[in-house]
Amino acid sequence: MDFENANFLNSLVNMISGNFLPIGNSRISVIWHIYSAAVWLIELIHTIALTVGIILSPKEKSLKDGTIAVVITLEASFMLTRLYLRKKLMEELIEKMNDILQSADEIMEDIVKSAIKPITMPFIIYGVTGVVTVAIWTVQPILLVFEKSTFYYVDYNLPTAFNSEPFSSRVLIFTTIIMTIGSSYLFLKKFGVDVYMMHLVLMLTAQYRYTAIKLTVLFRDLQNCHDEAQKGHSSMEDRWTERELRRLCHHQNIVLNMSFILKKLLSVNFSILYINNVFRFCFIGILLSASTEITDKAFDEGWYQYGTSMKRTFMLLIMSNCLECRIAAIGKFNLSLPSFMTVKFIN
Repeated sequence: MDFENANFLNSLVNMISGNFLPIGNSRISVIWHIYSAAVWLIELIHTIALTVGIILSPKEKSLKDGTIAVVITLEASFMLTRLYLRKKLMEELIEKMNDILQSADEIMEDIVKSAIKPITMPFIIYGVTGVVTVAIWTVQPILLVFEKSTFYYVDYNLPTAFNSEPFSSRVLIFTTIIMTIGSSYLFLKKFGVDVYMMHLVLMLTAQYRYTAIKLTVLFRDLQNCHDEAQKGHSSMEDRWTERELRRLCHHQNIVLNMSFILKKLLSVNFSILYINNVFRFCFIGILLSASTEITDKAFDEGWYQYGTSMKRTFMLLIMSNCLECRIAAIGKFNLSLPSFMTVKFIN
């Protein structure tokens, strides 16, 4: 067992996404290097088209359809850059982990497998669902070729600009396919970073669990030996127990050193991940704030000039307007920009 083959999902996503973060001593072939370069080229084109599209598209569409894409792009770029800049630190961590795993006993192997197994299937479901959803949403504008022949920036689901508007159906199809591939790979890169960081944390967590279980078994065996000695049976297990205890102390020292390395690697990344997820939920809350504005625009349009029935109906609408739509399990908490700023300030 080693760091690479302990989690097949991490190795697979790391290759498919083109991230190529360090996972072991295995060498990457030239074909995979070419593949990675092609993926990064697609992402560069996707990012440029998205940036120009946000600038040229109407502000409302850019805010509604482009904000999440920009946030994910910045998040994935930042976290990958930090990991790439600390490549030697990651290699040192993986080397220490492999030194431990190469001499792993059955208990350690079982603990590592039990730590990774529960998150594998949820991550697979999340990854497949995410890629399919992103691809379906970004490729939808192609269906418009059956309705008209001239297209504009607003026809894209994702703010996009490759040339001046209006443009033909061929341009729409070609650029939509590029944006669909780019968006799918963007999600895969973000997903690959999440799986990689989670794999690092789980592998280290498994080592702490291993130490705890070994200590429990060691002292239990030692107590049994003492019980046998009191009954008149001689035992030479004390020396072996002492050697095992020293070995566990050495193992724990290595694990502690690895934990300090992991903190340097991932502390900022997990902080950005936390703040970004809070921001996404609060951004959804901002979009749903329109639920409180359904009567604001019509309030100054002379509704009071009509009959009693009309005024009563409109006043009922105003009263129901106070029942805003909230995505929250707790009624007193609201996902909004003020909530986001409060959480950020407290942390």
